[in-house]
Order: sequence, then C-alpha cells, then structure tokens
Amino acid sequence: MKTMTLSNKLHTIEMTKLAVGHSGISFPEKSEFVKRYMDAYVDAGGNCVDTARLYEFGNGERAVGDWLKTKSRDKIVLVTKCAHYDREVYPIQHRLAPDEIRADVETSLRELDADYIDVLFLHRDDIKRDVSEIMPTLHEFIKTGKVRVLGASNWTAGRIAAANKFANENGLTPFSVSQIHHGLGVTTAAQSGDLSHVIMDNIEYSWYKDSKFPVMAWSATAHGFFSKLAAGVELNPWVAQRYGWLKENFRRAERTKLLAEELGVSVGAVVLAYLMCDENVPTTAIASFSKFEQFEEAVEATRIELTEEQRKYLAK
Repeated sequence: MKTMTLSNKLHTIEMTKLAVGHSGISFPEKSEFVKRYMDAYVDAGGNCVDTARLYEFGNGERAVGDWLKTKSRDKIVLVTKCAHYDREVYPIQHRLAPDEIRADVETSLRELDADYIDVLFLHRDDIKRDVSEIMPTLHEFIKTGKVRVLGASNWTAGRIAAANKFANENGLTPFSVSQIHHGLGVTTAAQSGDLSHVIMDNIEYSWYKDSKFPVMAWSATAHGFFSKLAAGVELNPWVAQRYGWLKENFRRAERTKLLAEELGVSVGAVVLAYLMCDENVPTTAIASFSKFEQFEEAVEATRIELTEEQRKYLAK
C-alpha cells in the first residue's frame, strides 16, 4: 500500500494511506467480524489502526489491545486520541488541562496494554486554553517514549499553526498530523450534530496545501452516502441529515458513479481514492466496515491512481 510520512526530530513513521477503525470490536455480536477485516487489512499490507479513549464507551482500546497481541507490534502504527469532553455533561466541559491529558494517556497505555503509542491525538480543542498550556504536556510523552508522534484532531488550521509555532520556538515537539472531517461528502458541523467538529473547507485546505501538512481523514466514505445512492439504497436518516440536504453531494455522487463505471471499479473505491491520490496534501483515509465487501472496496481503492484532473472533476 502507498504510505505517507509523519515525523518529528526523534521519530519517522510510514503510515499506509488506508487506516482502519474498529467500529464494534468490543461488542460480542460484531467482534469476530471486525477482527476478520482487521486481520485481512494487515495481510493486504495495511499498518494503521485508529482508536480513541472515547470509543465504545471506553472499551474499544482494550479490545484493540487484545487484537494487537496476535500481531507484531512494531509492524502496526497504533493511533489513539485523548482529552475528549464528557458527552454526558452540558454545557461542554473541555478536558485539556495537563492532569486530564496525562490521566487519559496513562489509561490508554494500560487499556491497550502497550508500552508506547505511535500517534497520539488530542481529540478536541479548547480555543479558550492557550497553546502554551498544552504543548509542554504533550512534549513530556515524547521525552519519556510513551508517544512517538503528536496529532491534533478537530483543531482548526490556525490553532495547529499557533501550537506548532509555540512548540518550535520553545524546543518542544510540534504536531505532525491532523485528523479532520474530510472527503467528497461535504457538510457542516451543525448538520453533523457536533459543533466541535472541524470540517475541511477551502480555507482549511489552503493551509494544508501550503504547509504540506499530513491529514488523517475521518468520515472519508461519507458513511456510504455515495455507494448507497449508486446502488439505489435508501439513506438512513442519520446519513441523510448529514449529507442529503446539499445538492452538491448529489452532483458529486453522479460524477463519482460515472468515473467508477469508466474505470471499471466500485463507487466506494473511487470515494476513498479521491483522498489517497491527493498530490497537494498527504492524506490517509480512515474507514471501518459493516460488510466485508466494503473492506474489499477499500483495498481496491489503494490500487487506483486518480489524476489531479479526475479529482477536480469529482469535486467541481
């Protein structure tokens, strides 16, 4: 599989441009299926597993850790995210104080049964907290070897730039990668139901392009929006709310279907290849699957070479 490079002064990581999530791995009725496609993913040459302290009521990391025991740890790029706010508390109480970050990281290491985390993301931002209060804490994990590379999830480009400027000026480790809602399916934070989401738009993309800053794209498949339309399958209400309100998504769906037919590949593969083939911004697409056929389409995407003209056609 194609890879992108994440690096800081101490570490360099080659991450495959397809990463897998683990939706349902800790649920008994889904566990064996999820482990099956994760095993197949590694066999196909993939190396990146994405999880978070928040996922599956806090049980996702433990299940991923159990699965990792069957693999060569040094062959897997283990990604997790910390410092998400408590979803049960309103108004939002952010969790980016140093002791909160440390507590989450120590819990993640214990639940994953891991000596180190390859890429640690802060799951959400708190724009009221100065980056000078955040970056020194993250640098501690790099110094102690508990984390290799730092990332920001759902941070704006402006905040990442400010954090990295502070880190570089003070001898600290900067962020090396961002997780952001990104793909052919366009929406808004309001439609997603979470105003703390940061969604790739033209302004954000301009910074990533100028900086050549690596991205891990979540909602990369638009939750099957394009594949379902192509197959004539009714959208579930949640997907319809997020993507079905904007005519542009339907225009993109038609173009995606036409290009897939021209190339002789699946619509789902084209949707993921759109991200993986971005020559301007190094991008890994994160995907999880409810059917094995979806996994096979994702692997198919890693073999597709879209030109920049084809990518522009899809998104025009």
